[in-house]
Amino acid sequence: KELRGVQRLVSNLTSEASAMARQILSSPPEQLSFAWKDVFLIHISTVDHQHKRLFAILGRLSQVALDQSSETRRTDIAKVLKNLLEYVLFHFLAEEVMMKRVNYPQAKQHRAIHQAFTTQCLDVQAKFNDST
Repeated sequence: KELRGVQRLVSNLTSEASAMARQILSSPPEQLSFAWKDVFLIHISTVDHQHKRLFAILGRLSQVALDQSSETRRTDIAKVLKNLLEYVLFHFLAEEVMMKRVNYPQAKQHRAIHQAFTTQCLDVQAKFNDST
């Protein structure tokens, strides 16, 4: 069951991630949406819960980044970016342990996706910190 769930996750996330990337690149910031969609469900409750939490953090990041009136906007963004990176690392470790446990055949490729996403998060955080 877990292996099928992981395979479904990779398939769903690959197509949805591409669509999201196109949306992020082509949309003005105020139109971005990080809403959870049931297409992301893999029916492994722990992983589904973690994915929903990641979407919530991304939604919060979008919210604080767009709040031009906040006096603490910069601090709020820094806190959410830190929270995002910490949760991404936690979630990816949990997924990789699960993939190893079920001998997931594409674990190496999926780990590479995790590494690339982590690098992107670190780059965004560094660029934000350097923009002071």
